[in-house]
Amino acid sequence: MKKLLLLFMFTLTLCSVYTQNPKKANDAEKLLERISKRYKAFKSMKADFVYMLENKQEKSQEKQKGTIQVKGNKFRLDIANQLIICNNKTIWTYSREVNEVQINHYSPKDGAIRLDDIFTMYGKGFLYKIIEVKREGNKDITYVELTPKDKKKKFFKIKVAVDKANQTILSSQVYDKNGSIHTYSVMNQVPNLKFDDNQFEFDVKKYAGVEVVDLR
Repeated sequence: MKKLLLLFMFTLTLCSVYTQNPKKANDAEKLLERISKRYKAFKSMKADFVYMLENKQEKSQEKQKGTIQVKGNKFRLDIANQLIICNNKTIWTYSREVNEVQINHYSPKDGAIRLDDIFTMYGKGFLYKIIEVKREGNKDITYVELTPKDKKKKFFKIKVAVDKANQTILSSQVYDKNGSIHTYSVMNQVPNLKFDDNQFEFDVKKYAGVEVVDLR
């Protein structure tokens, strides 16, 4: 689940580089900058998403629904019978299936989720370009492709769909070298909701009989 969390955040924390000159790269940079500026203005965020893991070679497909809430450096991720809560100091990983919660110190180096990261486009290490713009239903969708400069990465490209009109990320796909495709489709995005700080703390009293594994 930790890998899923980091992968989810990585696909939403897309990156840009500043050394490309081709027109498609420049257009992509302008688009990413506009989206980044929009999301960075939010004080909080709630998003519903669908995660799908597909491997055409193995003819396998797995789909899960999830919700993430973010306030400053705090977050709450609910997916696949697991609840991950972080108050920026401590991270709780609760499994509903076995009624167990693991407690760890939170290290931003392990995958920080911050409003200056989530749903934004800044960072380094990628080449990017606009590969397609097309009309889907009542929306004009721009597709941006990002490829890592570091060829040692386990994935070889990311494909992002952006709603051109309202500058929001609709979906992102991560293509692994092993043939797997991780797709995150964002269904709803609601900014600037009021979240109480206690929503980012795990209250043991609310989970009868929960087993607590403190790894701090």
